[in-house]
Amino acid sequence: ITELYTGHYILHLSEKFDIYRGAYVDYVLWHEFTHLYDFLEQPFAYKILRKLYNYMNTYSEYHASRRALGMVLGDRLDKGFDPEKCVIPQPFKDISMRKLVDDTLHKAELSLRYYEQERSQQAFHVYLRFIMYLMGYASHFQNAENIISYCLDYLKTDREAYLKLYRMMQEKDFFHLLAHMDVIHEQEGVFFVS
Repeated sequence: ITELYTGHYILHLSEKFDIYRGAYVDYVLWHEFTHLYDFLEQPFAYKILRKLYNYMNTYSEYHASRRALGMVLGDRLDKGFDPEKCVIPQPFKDISMRKLVDDTLHKAELSLRYYEQERSQQAFHVYLRFIMYLMGYASHFQNAENIISYCLDYLKTDREAYLKLYRMMQEKDFFHLLAHMDVIHEQEGVFFVS
């Protein structure tokens, strides 16, 4: 985020990126370029670092996950799809949509455990990133709030606070979203250090 803040738009790719399957490369690039788009189109007159950091770690992660998955799902979104049969590209093989959500939930659980040990801003934002991924993926379903509620309950996270955040992201209510993130940070005992 600080690279973006200083005007350096650099996408770092793994040296092994060329061994990944084409569909996965498209998925990753779509996700990463959505972050660049969000930064360039961000709604703040002044790029205040704290606001930008919260915006990129919440809405942009949600938006990038939603858009990248939407690119993969394509016209199946309009027709409805079975999450068990819908495949998502990964580096070496496809996985089901359900497996993607389960894997992301497991990573969220691990990052929550790490955050509970470290209690640092950085550890909290790693955990938050996985929550945003889950929200972005779930947003493609009619029962998105039920899926998100299940994940939040499983993680023993404040369901109402994060569902409120989800609704604000859907409505692109950035002013209230950032104020709400301050509330969540305070609840978690995480404070922004610039």
